[in-house]
Amino acid sequence: MERLELIYEIIKKNPAIRFNDIMRVSKLKNGILTHYISKLEDMQKINVERTPRVTHCYDALVPKKEAEICKQLTRPTVKHIITLLLRKNILTFPQIREYVGKSPATVSVCLSNLFKAGIIEKSYDIPSNKYSLRNPILIKGVLNVYYPDLSTRLVDNTIELLDF
Repeated sequence: MERLELIYEIIKKNPAIRFNDIMRVSKLKNGILTHYISKLEDMQKINVERTPRVTHCYDALVPKKEAEICKQLTRPTVKHIITLLLRKNILTFPQIREYVGKSPATVSVCLSNLFKAGIIEKSYDIPSNKYSLRNPILIKGVLNVYYPDLSTRLVDNTIELLDF
């Protein structure tokens, strides 16, 4: 398989894949991969989101909202929070922290990022804010299309067994 096709297939199968992960999977060096990523971008086959620390690549056919959800799902703790909210609908901060098993600071940063991305909504309540997914149907659709294994495990109620 030609390198260009190989890289494109990796990106199609793994939306929001990080540049370093493409490099690891394809076993290509940084400069060579950069060349082919630029070629795919020039051909408008992929979209590339460059931030100071991370570069994500998407198939050009993935809509922006779905791409944002895919990007968030690349982070294990965020993925755990999203799948948890899919199952439980509404949770408070202490409940999320307890289920996820991470420090309050980690959970807070993840929830803030999800809120800024428009994936979750927050309702202000005393003593603790309540969090829910803004569009659970869209997220279920993204999981079914791009992460079918995860979606199947959610339906089977075996989310606790997932390796987060």
